[in-house]
Amino acid sequence: MTDKRQREKPLILMLDDNPVNLEELAGLVDEAGFEVLRAETGEVALVQAVAHLPDLILLDVMMPGMDGFTVCQHLKAIPSTRDIPVLFMTALADTADKLKGFQVGAVDYITKPFQYEEVLARVQTHLTLQKLKLELQEKEQRLSRIFENAMDAILTLDEAGRITLFNAAAEQMFRCKAADNIGRAVDRFLSPELYKTLVNFRNGVPPEQAIWVSEGLNAVRADESNFPIEATISRVEAIGQQLYILILRDINERKARQQAEAECNTLRGINLYLQEEVLASRDGEELIGNSPALHQAMDLVRQVANTDATVLITGETGTGKELIARAIHNLSARKDKTLVKLNCATIPENLAESELFGHEKGSFTGAIARKLGRFELADGGTLFLDEIGELPLEMQAKLLRVLQEGEFERVGGTQTLTCNVRVIAATHRDLAQFSQQGKFRADLYYRLNVFPINLPPLRERKEDVPFLVKHFIDKYAAKFGKKIQSIPERMMADLQSYFWPGNIRELQHIIERAVILTKGSQLAAVDCVNVMGAGAPTAAPIVTLDEAERAHILKALEATSWRIAGNQGAAKILGVPSTTLRSRMEKLGISKPV
Repeated sequence: MTDKRQREKPLILMLDDNPVNLEELAGLVDEAGFEVLRAETGEVALVQAVAHLPDLILLDVMMPGMDGFTVCQHLKAIPSTRDIPVLFMTALADTADKLKGFQVGAVDYITKPFQYEEVLARVQTHLTLQKLKLELQEKEQRLSRIFENAMDAILTLDEAGRITLFNAAAEQMFRCKAADNIGRAVDRFLSPELYKTLVNFRNGVPPEQAIWVSEGLNAVRADESNFPIEATISRVEAIGQQLYILILRDINERKARQQAEAECNTLRGINLYLQEEVLASRDGEELIGNSPALHQAMDLVRQVANTDATVLITGETGTGKELIARAIHNLSARKDKTLVKLNCATIPENLAESELFGHEKGSFTGAIARKLGRFELADGGTLFLDEIGELPLEMQAKLLRVLQEGEFERVGGTQTLTCNVRVIAATHRDLAQFSQQGKFRADLYYRLNVFPINLPPLRERKEDVPFLVKHFIDKYAAKFGKKIQSIPERMMADLQSYFWPGNIRELQHIIERAVILTKGSQLAAVDCVNVMGAGAPTAAPIVTLDEAERAHILKALEATSWRIAGNQGAAKILGVPSTTLRSRMEKLGISKPV
């Protein structure tokens, strides 16, 4: 079967039992730029019509056997050839024969003897009409598909306000069938106020071609229940008359969809955050021990957990500040919600606002989709801001606003959002000193420091070392498939006497290395000082803890020319607040030489 869309020229089928007439007419049509199919019997014409689907058919009326009327009847009975225009060629001038031709489906007559100019004119006219008809049908079908697939209810009305189109969304909105409402007045679906608006518009008030009807008016379902809508009313002229198009949207459904979309975005954001947490997660420190210092910290955790007070956790790196934050969350009324974490030291300064508050699509280069910030993800739960001292000053002001008012905007957004978030912050910095130096906002420090919890370094809770060692041995022995039953006494003594500048995290890594090196049931001996690349050779005499600490501090001070604070100071190298270092120097009798 020939595809009409692949033809370069229109195809015309000619049926005439006179070969001379047929050849002469075919030559004329061919010279005019058309392709021609010839048939001398009705049966052959039907076969060729079905096989090639010509653009137009010329039929002789008077033929032996199957005449032109019969052929036309068969063509109109076949779905694939039903719409092909048929022109009769006849010498008959009887009006009854012409009427019969139109009755069986012909569109025109060409009277013999032919006037060739007339033949070409009629053929061209009906080909043009057929093309326009097909284009119109395609446009109507496309428009109908658009109307039917539209999510908003669409009604078209005639000048009297009767419904002429009622799409599928309208059926769903008004809970009735289109077939039951075509031709009926539209007022049954509109509240009096909305119907009055429509009547005024039809009367030219206002004179615009379209108006927007915002919230405040109602439509009426088939069961006579009212519901709020927003709508557009427009007018178009078609076939010499005014038509009115009414597009309605159910506000309740829109708000429900927006809420569902927001919830979906929140869940998607939480899921993405959790995936990132899983990918970035590492084995962390453990809150293991029985020292008074740890008990004191946990007592504070239990006291503050059931409140919504902001907590500031301070302590050296590796002391377990994140685990304290998790303990507070797990003991609080928010434990069934999400604990969201953000390390302020790991995010670039230009992305800090986006990480905290999110951004809208297109708000900056690379923002290919809306992203929810940590505050939105933590709504109803807890947000843990680790290394809060590294947050840029500009972001500190915006963070303070959220803590005080519970409001923020996404980057590139104009909508003010609210949140219910409990904030826990942590730092190894001396924020009080930072605020005095202008490196941290004093008002934010006071807002964060509502309930401070200080975690002591491991060197101040040496009695917890055996508990931590046993925990890490059990953990890594299970991980590496080993069975370790004992630890050398000398190694345990070294672990308890070591200064532990890296605190629990350093201890954890040393035990992991020792477990990896273990071949039997006794833990392999590993010198903790040498593992860190510091300290004296193993053969050096053992000194007291105060002496070791004093020597370590003096070494740091000498390396920094006795500068204590600042990025190049000894406190920075030792990983302790400058106030802590000054306190230890006073206790150990360390002073700058004259």
